[in-house]
Amino acid sequence: MAALVLTAAAPAAYAQAGPASGGTEQRIEPLFGETDVFVLPKGAATVVFELRPTTPANGSTVTESTYRAEFGLPGRFHLGLHATGRAESGADVIGNIDAQALEMRWAVAGWGRLWGNPTLQAEWREASRGADVGTVKLLLGGSMAGGWRWGTNLAWTHEASGARAITRAWTAGIGYESGRFASLGVETSLAFADRLGTDGQTRTALARELVAGPSLQIRPVRRLFVTLAPLFGVTTSSPRSRMTLLAGWQF
Repeated sequence: MAALVLTAAAPAAYAQAGPASGGTEQRIEPLFGETDVFVLPKGAATVVFELRPTTPANGSTVTESTYRAEFGLPGRFHLGLHATGRAESGADVIGNIDAQALEMRWAVAGWGRLWGNPTLQAEWREASRGADVGTVKLLLGGSMAGGWRWGTNLAWTHEASGARAITRAWTAGIGYESGRFASLGVETSLAFADRLGTDGQTRTALARELVAGPSLQIRPVRRLFVTLAPLFGVTTSSPRSRMTLLAGWQF
């Protein structure tokens, strides 16, 4: 999802854990479905499998599958390597890879040193079908009293060719953690997109997409996490639903 986001609490993301240079412990696993927070600590690694079926208001469901490997690097850097595939209803989703992405994040300061733990992210996605895509994001997030956690992303995504679609989005989520085994929350995603018109010069009017819904994460064992976030369209121009299922292992 290409996005430009605003502020406040966000959806599933890497609310990373492990001792960071700020001193406070964080969680490594993604807490939400569509929002990332901070970076992995140096030496930490996570592998994640993600399924994201989207059902438009009209038309068949399209499912995106993503295989991700994330690595915490020195200097509050974070490297992500992604392989992604897309398939319509009835097609084979697993193993259908048609795009690769390289992601780099950098945390401005150690965890807990600045409000919102600001982190910058840049990503380049190269597709074998369709346009290559560049994305930049501002990641914010943190913890609150009583086991509450929040995150939010501001993002800007631009296609490098074709219709040169531009998407600006805000994702946000807030969740309550019950012990070390489960967390429950809500997420939302607001996006505005336009593209080149048929004349190849002017751009179309902004299309608005707003989805919202609950999110649940369970951790059967300490290193394994499973996150489910079914989001539903709020406006007539939004998809009917978009569900995110994440399963990952921490190293």
